[in-house]
Amino acid sequence: MSAIAANCDVPVSVKCRIGVDDRDSYEELCTFVDKVVSKSPTRHFIIHARKALLSGLSPAENRKVPPLKYEYYYALLRDFPEVHFTLNGGLMTIEQVSASIRQGAHQVMVGRAAYNNPWNMLGHVDSEIYGMPTPCSSRRQILESYQVYGDSIIGQYGISRPNVRQLVKV
Repeated sequence: MSAIAANCDVPVSVKCRIGVDDRDSYEELCTFVDKVVSKSPTRHFIIHARKALLSGLSPAENRKVPPLKYEYYYALLRDFPEVHFTLNGGLMTIEQVSASIRQGAHQVMVGRAAYNNPWNMLGHVDSEIYGMPTPCSSRRQILESYQVYGDSIIGQYGISRPNVRQLVKV
């Protein structure tokens, strides 16, 4: 992590599971976090709150079979107050996200729930999480806004497909 940090201009982070196979105790997770923090400038960890089983389970099964251990995440918040932690894994509703934040989560990361059902997961983030008005009241309004955005990208870059770096600059 030190080598990565030395060769880039942005803060670096670690995304990890809480353990692997039979190496899944809270103490082993703390040892890992402590080692990374003490030997590098890394101060942000994205914690997937279930372990990975490397033999016998498919990647899809690894997202469901090992039990979630949110208690490990919240214990890290207590035991490493100088480190920033993002909770990942198993958050399927905006209500779960909101509850995690109320429990003290620094941040949360949602993945497949937002990908598989974007309106239910993300349609009310502004009001539910940030207490702000929802900018789009319907799926149609979102698509119309996206069309305006797409037209602006085409106007700026032409009809060839822009790459991700070009989109990020917009």
